[in-house]
Amino acid sequence: MARQVKDRFRDWNLLHKSVVALIAAFFVSVAYRAIIVIDAAFEVDQEAVLPYAAETIWPWIYTPDRRVDWQAWQIDYAPYVGDPNKAESTRLVRWKKGFKRWHAIERTTEVVQERLYVTVQESDKDIRWFRVELIPEGPCSTRLRLHDVVQPKKYEERFWFFTERADEQERLDRSLEALDRWLGETAGRCE
Repeated sequence: MARQVKDRFRDWNLLHKSVVALIAAFFVSVAYRAIIVIDAAFEVDQEAVLPYAAETIWPWIYTPDRRVDWQAWQIDYAPYVGDPNKAESTRLVRWKKGFKRWHAIERTTEVVQERLYVTVQESDKDIRWFRVELIPEGPCSTRLRLHDVVQPKKYEERFWFFTERADEQERLDRSLEALDRWLGETAGRCE
């Protein structure tokens, strides 16, 4: 009598096949994520309508002394070259998040008086493109948009950035709340 060879796959039940499929899917997704974050940057946005005129908000947007008051994690600005409300001006920015401290060189790239303020910050940790738009909606109403694009320099930080995204969003949320609070204390409500 001839000996039959056992077919190994016939003995596998559905559980084993689904476990293998799940493990394969996990490794494929990790490989896919590893490829797409090679040169990735991450966007964080916040928007609100503030009950102030754009002329009242504008000095808080570009003045380094006032930016420290409302922008979360930023603790100091030291001017290098030019007026902060002019394009191509530069300054040193000191950051603090918890116990971590770092600094960046900030360059103003685009300014439209009382409408748009765009900067690029470069540090050893990351590159940030920060954009503030003021859109007047009436004599005492302005839509404020904060747009921050963060590109961590280290590959590991780009790969795991989804763990930091909530912190970055909270930073913009707190910044907008602080700006509203400071405007209310210094300028009062627009009539």
